[in-house]
Amino acid sequence: MGIQSPPPLSLEQRPKATVKVQPAERVFIRERVTLTCDIESGGVWSYEWFNNNDPLSEAQWRKNYEISNVDGSHEGDYTCKGRRSTEPRYSEISAVVRLTVSEKPKPTLRVDPHTTVYTGDTLTLTCDLQISLTGWRFRWYKVSQQLKHLTEYKDTNTLSITVSDTGTAEYKCVALRGDYSSHYSAPVKITVRAGPSKSGAQFSVLSLLSSLLAMSPYLLVSIILGVKCYRARAQPDEVNRM
Repeated sequence: MGIQSPPPLSLEQRPKATVKVQPAERVFIRERVTLTCDIESGGVWSYEWFNNNDPLSEAQWRKNYEISNVDGSHEGDYTCKGRRSTEPRYSEISAVVRLTVSEKPKPTLRVDPHTTVYTGDTLTLTCDLQISLTGWRFRWYKVSQQLKHLTEYKDTNTLSITVSDTGTAEYKCVALRGDYSSHYSAPVKITVRAGPSKSGAQFSVLSLLSSLLAMSPYLLVSIILGVKCYRARAQPDEVNRM
């Protein structure tokens, strides 16, 4: 009977590390960014950070790496891993997370259906950022001597308003993510003109007819005589066809 070899020693598998970014992997100049190194097994770890494969000295041993005012120098590929005194002493290194830094965004305010409307019309104001809207909130303003906000911040980038005051006014919008604000949009002028209601239009037609009859009392008589003559001419034709 042969000698059996001992079973292989089992080595505990290294846990995975993951880099998470708040608010997003695409950020903007002077925005606050937090990178977090999560290790799936839990426990007590120290953390090592790398930017473009170089050790990130200002973030070493910390689970969270916070950048209070991000700029172009912070752009790059970020990874992390954990280490501790017990086995397994190291985690796997995380997958790469690419942080991109752009200029502060400036939304565009769009007005539908038109920028010239009538009292009682409903308009849709769209604050268009042309980027992912996840995490952004929006606010609209009417420009007078000072900015007057139309609403509190909304999670959607559209606002419907019904106009009632005639005249021309300018409107703006702005977007907010966390405590970070975009530029204000360029102002858009909206002109509101007086528009009669349906009941007002009916009243105007009746008033016009009443005025015409008052000016020419023979007009009504002429209309009645004309109708009678038309009927009298039509009756012989109907008899001849029988």
